[in-house]
Amino acid sequence: MREFFEKVEQILMRVVVIALVAVVVVQGVMTNDQARLYLSWSERMEGQALNMEQEGETPAASTVTEAVAAPSALLVLGVKDFNSLPKARVLVNGQEYSVFNSAKVELKVNPQDVIEIDSTAYNFPVEYQVINRSPNLAYPRQGQVYTANQSMVMVGKIIVK
Repeated sequence: MREFFEKVEQILMRVVVIALVAVVVVQGVMTNDQARLYLSWSERMEGQALNMEQEGETPAASTVTEAVAAPSALLVLGVKDFNSLPKARVLVNGQEYSVFNSAKVELKVNPQDVIEIDSTAYNFPVEYQVINRSPNLAYPRQGQVYTANQSMVMVGKIIVK
């Protein structure tokens, strides 16, 4: 009986060692972008088109008609209740892109750009809104409102369909 348990123990040890080696090898292969595409289900799903009915928006909701290059998108941010706020700065990836010299600012953005609004110069609450966007822009959403009270507002990371 003892020999049987020793044999089972040896088999289990081999299985555990082989499984551990397999995990290390697969994780090593996952560092290669092309191999990761085939090994990871989430990587295959990345970049697929969103179903607009599922997102609660119709294609006609976006009215930006300018032609935009495939990876780029247009985003129009507006300030509520004010005609202009020249000290409010729009930052793209930490760099000043524009100021609110009028009630709207139009931005040409790329995927993964980080959009922020600096309202630290004003000591009262200011509301900003996504006025318009090109149809290929998945985030931020049309009509989304951001409120700043003498602070920086993180609009977010741009997602292009």
